[in-house]
Amino acid sequence: MGMSREQLHKIIDHLPPEKLPAFEDLLDKLIDEDDELITDEEIARYRRIRQQMKNGDFARFDDVFGEA
Repeated sequence: MGMSREQLHKIIDHLPPEKLPAFEDLLDKLIDEDDELITDEEIARYRRIRQQMKNGDFARFDDVFGEA
């Protein structure tokens, strides 16, 4: 399954206020059915970051969501 709702809530609760607009943009993109397809490069980047997180490695917000 992936991350639980509790884990996602904790991540959101720890986001600095200046990162919230970037997070909101990401959520809009996930919900928007007319948005562009995800590229193979983006999928590879996501998988790399998820593996780092599973290994307990630190993942910077900007590495996951890009610059705000």
